[in-house]
Amino acid sequence: MAKDLTGRGRVTIFPLLHDWETSSRCVLAYTTADNGLTAVLGVVPVEGNTFEPGDLFALAGRHGFIGEWKGNHEQRCACWLACTGSGSRTVRKARTIDAEVGWTVDIARAVDLDSAYYGHLRVHAGRITLDDPKLMDQARALIAGEPVAV
Repeated sequence: MAKDLTGRGRVTIFPLLHDWETSSRCVLAYTTADNGLTAVLGVVPVEGNTFEPGDLFALAGRHGFIGEWKGNHEQRCACWLACTGSGSRTVRKARTIDAEVGWTVDIARAVDLDSAYYGHLRVHAGRITLDDPKLMDQARALIAGEPVAV
């Protein structure tokens, strides 16, 4: 499905410990498209991060679900991603960056939700590039000096 989606707007960038067993970390960016109907999540590529999650839907699936969301596995993964993105704005982690910036996401996967979750009807996920090189450097620095994998 790989295709690019571009936009401009508020982007929330935050570090994420995505695999507890290996202490693997990454930098995620969350924004929206289609007037907020689409949640867009992208991994900010960090050089040397050999354990960067390639498939955000697979990352979501590894986090397990108790019953918060209904639907098949793909729907539940999309809901987890929408929740993580939306939550990054409402319950901010330390060192979270918010910026108004242009962006491009190389979409690896997209899912239409069976109903609205966190204000979204679909979720797109992949790798993100921000139009501002200095902001990309700031984003990468969120996990600088931390182990990106053990």
